[in-house]
Amino acid sequence: MSPSAPPLRSARARLVGALFALAVLAAGCTGGGEPAPEGAPAASDGGGASDGGGSSDGGADAADESGASDGGEQTAAALPRDPYPVTPAPDGFEPPAPCSGEGAYYAEVGGTGTPDLPERAGESLTIEAAGIDGADARLTATLGDGDPREIEDITLGETVTIDLWTLSVTSVCEETEQVEFDLIN
Repeated sequence: MSPSAPPLRSARARLVGALFALAVLAAGCTGGGEPAPEGAPAASDGGGASDGGGSSDGGADAADESGASDGGEQTAAALPRDPYPVTPAPDGFEPPAPCSGEGAYYAEVGGTGTPDLPERAGESLTIEAAGIDGADARLTATLGDGDPREIEDITLGETVTIDLWTLSVTSVCEETEQVEFDLIN
């Protein structure tokens, strides 16, 4: 063996390693011809699982909800989003009768909130009453042109923060199928 044999072997090993890395990289860039596994994440939600980028709104509403596309080869399914979390009423809160008829905004089951909530940072928020069960209201929230997103069941004295809006439920009338709420910030 000549004194130059070891450097030649290490050069070949580096070349083989570099070619292998390029092949792996090229396969990753083209999708490798294999479909994505079902339930694979579609697109980043722009932040944590519950807060969507620093706010408690799930700022994923701006993300493409239909799934990410890789240029026509395959499309990943969108993941379901958790409901907006509800903050319980403060300790010592004594709720009035559920159907108090108080609130600056209201929504009838199957309808959207009236009057419209004020726009904030160029975005709109639409609240819809999906149903009522006793003193609990089932609401959905839609930011701008996004898809509706459920709010956890909510009742008198509880609040929900959706992006730049914080709402407090003030009345849940099962008999008239109407939910009233206030904008508290």
